[in-house]
Amino acid sequence: MPAHSEPATFTIALYPIHDAQHGHVADQLLYRSGASSDEPLEATAKALASTVYELGDAGLLGSRSLFVTLPLAWLDRPELLPTPAPRLAIAVAELSDINEALLLRLDDLRERGYRIIMPCSLFNEHAKALWSRTDIVTLTGSSPFNETLHQQLSSSHIKLYAEDVRSMEELAHCQAIGCQLFNARYLTRPQVIATTSRGKHGNRAAQIRLVRSLYEEDDDLQRLQALVLQVPHLHVAILRRANSAFFNRGGTVTDLQRAVQVLGLIELRRLILTLTLANLQPTSLLLLRTALTRAYMCRNLAAPFPALNPDDAFNTGLFSLMDALLEEERDTLLAQIPLPPTVMAALTERTGPLGALLQLCENHENQLAAGEDEVAADQLHRCYLDALVSTQSLLGALA
Repeated sequence: MPAHSEPATFTIALYPIHDAQHGHVADQLLYRSGASSDEPLEATAKALASTVYELGDAGLLGSRSLFVTLPLAWLDRPELLPTPAPRLAIAVAELSDINEALLLRLDDLRERGYRIIMPCSLFNEHAKALWSRTDIVTLTGSSPFNETLHQQLSSSHIKLYAEDVRSMEELAHCQAIGCQLFNARYLTRPQVIATTSRGKHGNRAAQIRLVRSLYEEDDDLQRLQALVLQVPHLHVAILRRANSAFFNRGGTVTDLQRAVQVLGLIELRRLILTLTLANLQPTSLLLLRTALTRAYMCRNLAAPFPALNPDDAFNTGLFSLMDALLEEERDTLLAQIPLPPTVMAALTERTGPLGALLQLCENHENQLAAGEDEVAADQLHRCYLDALVSTQSLLGALA
């Protein structure tokens, strides 16, 4: 039997970027994968998944901009470009020369609202072609500096970004020559997070079908939502994304149907493709079946009571096992999900009508797990059997 190997660690660092008044206005994203098999596209997807899609406004970035370096291949896939565009400044990895194809890609990026970062050496050499296509010029200690060009930059739309400033003397020099943005690593430490593949689970087959359905001409939002229910990690990411400052125009979005409507098909494509590229691992199908069965059972039990929202009942059952599905600490996970107070109370304290429904479901599951010879054929058990049928129908129809 092969030895068990620990999941590879993926490390993300956000280096603070300050303006001339020392305000923290942006962060530079750097990342490193512990897996030698990671291709540049996959590694970038993992980094963006964590900083933009999984945490977003509720986590790492707040309202600041993100400076990110993308592989050249990423520019050929506009559906993968992260959003919101006005908060992203993009540099191109390993860029050594300028050609017509690249200029067209840069034009497309700026039309979409992204800012373009260019290294000083390349900008000096191709200033005429890049002038209208560049928003930020990166200056490092080893960068050649063209005084005439600098004078022209000082009165233009282009900002000078002093990267990797390592002393007070360097900072004063950069300010003197007109830099407006600074990465002063000697002043502040980067924010570093390390993640592994654990906790990033999803039904891989459902993800593939989901990606395919996003591009079908007769896209069916109900089918889309049914597929998302099979990918807990994606479900959570969509709720977080729909409640980000960029997409949420008022009122908390707490159910999947509304979240899908808020994001729209284009943003869903972008989010789902990026998270799929991030190489999420398969989850336990047995646990997924249990979570869906519990969710449907809660909804069935709520049906006779007009005061109970069936979607809230469904989410109560589903999210009662979401921490196990994602292998994340429950309180941490729930703190990041905008669930209604009644659902939150049911999940954390088993209180209120939804808490009572959840307790009934759990007690019934325990009774079945104990292998009791006789299970009463009452309304509770009928709700359970109907939930089994709904779960099987959902998973079977999407197989």
